[in-house]
Amino acid sequence: MVMISIDGLGASWYISPPPNLRVPHLRRLMEEGSYAEGVVGVYPSVTYPSHTTLVTGRLPGEHGVFTNLSSRQAGKNSNDWFWFASAIRVPTLWDVLGERGLTTAAAFWPATAGARITWNVPEIWDPKKGMVGDPLYVAKFATPGLLFEAALELGPPRPGEDDDTTRAKLAAFLIRKHKPNLLLLHLAALDETEHRHGPGSAEAAATLEKTDAHLGEILDAIRAAGLADSTDVVVVSDHGFLSVEREVNPNVLLAKAGLLQVDAGGNITGGKVATVANGGSFFIYWPESMDLGREVDAALGPLRGEGVLWGVLTQQATRDLGAEPAIRLALEAAPGVGFDDRASGDVVRKLSSTAGTHGYLPFRAGLESAFIAWGPHINRGVNLHRVRMTAIAPTVLRALGIEEPKLGSDEPHKEIIK
Repeated sequence: MVMISIDGLGASWYISPPPNLRVPHLRRLMEEGSYAEGVVGVYPSVTYPSHTTLVTGRLPGEHGVFTNLSSRQAGKNSNDWFWFASAIRVPTLWDVLGERGLTTAAAFWPATAGARITWNVPEIWDPKKGMVGDPLYVAKFATPGLLFEAALELGPPRPGEDDDTTRAKLAAFLIRKHKPNLLLLHLAALDETEHRHGPGSAEAAATLEKTDAHLGEILDAIRAAGLADSTDVVVVSDHGFLSVEREVNPNVLLAKAGLLQVDAGGNITGGKVATVANGGSFFIYWPESMDLGREVDAALGPLRGEGVLWGVLTQQATRDLGAEPAIRLALEAAPGVGFDDRASGDVVRKLSSTAGTHGYLPFRAGLESAFIAWGPHINRGVNLHRVRMTAIAPTVLRALGIEEPKLGSDEPHKEIIK
């Protein structure tokens, strides 16, 4: 099984594609395999919680990777993400396969640093440098010697080579060289383009066409390895996208109310509360021992007249959605609005051009993610219509011929499997 995540691939890209979009490999897998018209994801609908649900069948409140950012202390390690598999509290696909003596590989799959994956190059970066490619830093957390082994065959990245090209080359190498029973690949360029230029933009379409070419490279590698008659391919994604014209910064209000401490440069240094901005949602935390509900509510009062809130969710509401249990209050952005984590400047500002984001409640229109399955063990022409993201891991396990133990409580979609 090869499981390819195209970050930010909303189902609309293949259900109702824009005119003249050239994605022959994606179209072929859909037409010759089975697919969903939309996948309902998790809250928040961001990369790391979603990718962990894809390999566990569990919601974030159960599996432990709650958001992209991992810190829950104001001003402490604010650039750290949930990079490490030690945060995952439940069994994963690689755990189940490993227990059966089967091999696994991962190329830049989120939340896999330190995972028990046979050949693993995790997605991780130096928080001091930010989200930039740094092979030497990644090598510290990869399977010992694996990146050196790949570099001997593939050579160093060419000048100007984008991250997805490097990721696809590495995945193809792992397939040809090691033939794992399960390979996980995360391609991220589409997400980056949609953030900058908005969903459905010409720039996003051009990026998806490049991503489709990488999909073709993986299919070629499967054939070159002699695995075409025994390997299924599943294309998934973590979320769709919505357009954004305005940015909202609730931390500015929380700082003015004295709930957050900010230095002269506008950086958060501490506070009574902690916050995480997820684009379409904004989570606020404070200790159970402190009664800060009224104070937080009063601080956020100015947002009510700005038309920027779609809703406000209580702690019980977020728990009912399977989100992080520690969230005390969640703000949900109105259409055309996204949240940021700035603690100084304007509370609400209009963007100079349309951008895109996600992180909203997963059932909002446009947030549907993707699922396409294709291969010798997959039936042709099955439209699953609308499915839950939590059903994907059980379905992958069943396609691999493994019935127990279950991952999560959802039943696999047996109707797509021969």
